[in-house]
Amino acid sequence: MANSRPAPKYVLPTTISRPISLDPSAPGTIMRSALLIEALSNILGAIPMIFLTRPLLTLISSSAPSPLAVSLTQWLGGLICGLAAPLLLAYPNTRRAIESRTTVYWTLGAGEGALVPLMLWQYMSQGQGSGLPGGFLLGAAGVLGATAAWRLWVMLVRPEWMGRYRDEGVKGE
Repeated sequence: MANSRPAPKYVLPTTISRPISLDPSAPGTIMRSALLIEALSNILGAIPMIFLTRPLLTLISSSAPSPLAVSLTQWLGGLICGLAAPLLLAYPNTRRAIESRTTVYWTLGAGEGALVPLMLWQYMSQGQGSGLPGGFLLGAAGVLGATAAWRLWVMLVRPEWMGRYRDEGVKGE
């Protein structure tokens, strides 16, 4: 009688994942490559922001970097390193990773959607002085804009690149 209780109908997050079977027509190979390339690019790009901050800022601006600029650049480098974590967590072909890819892409795309117009606005209002050269602002906006366009294209045109799976661990559902 003690074991006659029906199985719960709600799924609880666990550290153990039931087996899945990848859809051979949508294994997520392209997405996994893109996630890994972006995560590595983030980490490699953030390292000089954290550890070589003054020389990096000197390359961007002709004036000596202020202590505030150094601190904010290091914080931004730390944030960029942190943004590699969801990319790496979405990399494996597991249930959780495949399901998280869409959320990761929309979230990072939202950040890019905020930063690109801000950079372009700063470029257009050079007279007010953003502290960054116009070429740098346009270049950064271009890189982030291209990345956001890639995300939108994958999400809206090629969602199968995210990967698909069939749940193999549940019988009778």
